[in-house]
Amino acid sequence: MRIFDYIIVCKTPDFKKVDRISQFMYLLSILGFSFGIYKGLYANPALIIAIMTSVVCWLIFCFYQKKQGGVPYYRLGLLFASWGWFLMPKALIISGIYLIGALFERQVKFPYEIAFDPAGIVINTFPKKQFPWAMIQNAIIKDDVITIDFKNNKLIQKDINEPVSDSITNEFNDFCAKQIAVIGQITSNQNS
Repeated sequence: MRIFDYIIVCKTPDFKKVDRISQFMYLLSILGFSFGIYKGLYANPALIIAIMTSVVCWLIFCFYQKKQGGVPYYRLGLLFASWGWFLMPKALIISGIYLIGALFERQVKFPYEIAFDPAGIVINTFPKKQFPWAMIQNAIIKDDVITIDFKNNKLIQKDINEPVSDSITNEFNDFCAKQIAVIGQITSNQNS
């Protein structure tokens, strides 16, 4: 396991789109299961009714969690819905889509973190991005904003979740400058 010298947690973006897609998937499931019960597609409708109840209860729990200021995770309800679609005849692909949604919903909502060590920079997103120091022009913290300037003119700027003290800011900026200088020196020695 890799140990990082610095881990910067950035402000969490709004996940309204992801939440709306999950809620829409819940609605489609409830409508689909209701239609399946109406058409008699299930040999045991009591099981699908229990699954529908679980999906609705989890949706209510997610709304309550959001109202309390937390981040709602819809994955358990999506997992129940996937099970319901699995039980429906000829709906295996839909079940797989719901299962994939359940598996990746948490990953999409993971906090945006940027980790620094002598090997480079790792951005904890989905998928994880790694950048060696050789690709970095500059990396600094100023006014509680982290800025990473790449040599290919790409720029990442993110607000930091919590205020950073001046001493830690200076220590971090010195660390980044040192790493960039070491890579620059190695590169110039190789070119000589």
